[in-house]
This record gives sequence, structure tokens and C-alpha cells, in this order.
Amino acid sequence: MDPTPIDAYRALAEGHALGTLDGEDRPAFEAHLASGCPGCREAVAAFTATLSGLAGSVPVPPLDAALRQQVVDLAGLPNLPVDPAAYAWDEVAPGMRAHVLREDPSRQMRACLVWAKPGVRNERHRHGGDEIILVLQGGLRDDRSTYGPGDICRSRTGSVHTEEVLPGDECFCYVVYYGELEYLP
Repeated sequence: MDPTPIDAYRALAEGHALGTLDGEDRPAFEAHLASGCPGCREAVAAFTATLSGLAGSVPVPPLDAALRQQVVDLAGLPNLPVDPAAYAWDEVAPGMRAHVLREDPSRQMRACLVWAKPGVRNERHRHGGDEIILVLQGGLRDDRSTYGPGDICRSRTGSVHTEEVLPGDECFCYVVYYGELEYLP
């Protein structure tokens, strides 16, 4: 017989319905459900129905067409991990290399892999269009925050900042540029 009280399992039903159980809770709760506990099955069904009802009742605003396109452009990142030997790199600044993956001149869009050494600094510049940086490896910081693997640094048209690669690992980023950069004194 399972030594865990039924109420303890019932308390996990909401997390199971939300898909948020982790660690030992998830397999333990799934085994408990498989054992046929009708109370927990009913609780999961009730939470799932409530979630479905909530999702259907919340109006979803339409996604701005420009933002939708940026998400599509960002989704074009290369397979990971990045193999530097698989790309032809151009030195764009001391210690910083780039490889253009895609360009769409009609939208002034350029998607690049950027590879930089620790401590490299991209000088102060103004964005003539949006810029989205997805950090793949290593880290960087700008005037607003610090970004590590999986983080996105988004700069809007007209924004001004500098970027610096953090000490430690080399930094690989997937960068989507719109418009031109204007380097400032």
C-alpha cells in the first residue's frame, strides 16, 4: 500500500493539470493516477476543465505584424551547439567576428551569428531599427542589464547603448538587425 495520504496527492492535482510538477512529485503523482485513484482523477479533470475554460475566455489580442515578423526572424537561429569551424567569419571589430546567415534588403534585415572574446566592447551606438540579440553561449551586458545563455537583449529603434562581453567564456549570439547602426563619439 502507498504510504502517502490521499490528500497529499490531491494537493498535487492542480500542478499536474498545469504541467508544473517536477522532481519526484511528477512520477509519484503519475504512478498514483495510474493506480486508479478516482478522487485524484476527478480533481485533475476538474482543474483541466477550468484551465480550458479560462484559456477560451481570455481574448488574445492580435500580434502586431512587425513583431510577428521579428519572432519569425528570431526563430531562424542555427542548430546548437555552434561549431565555429562551420562558418566563414568576418572580423567586424577587434576580437569580434560575424557571419551573416540571412539578409532581406527590402526590410533592412540582417541575421548574423556573432562570436566575441571575453572583454570585447561594442562602442556606443544608436539603432536605426530594432535589434534582437539572443545569447547562445557566454554572456554580455549593456547599459540596461546582463544577459546569459537563452536571454534576449532587445533594443528599439533610436535606442543608444554599448555592449560588452562578460569575462570567462567566448560569447556566441544570434543577432537580428533591422536598419543601420550609427556609432557615436
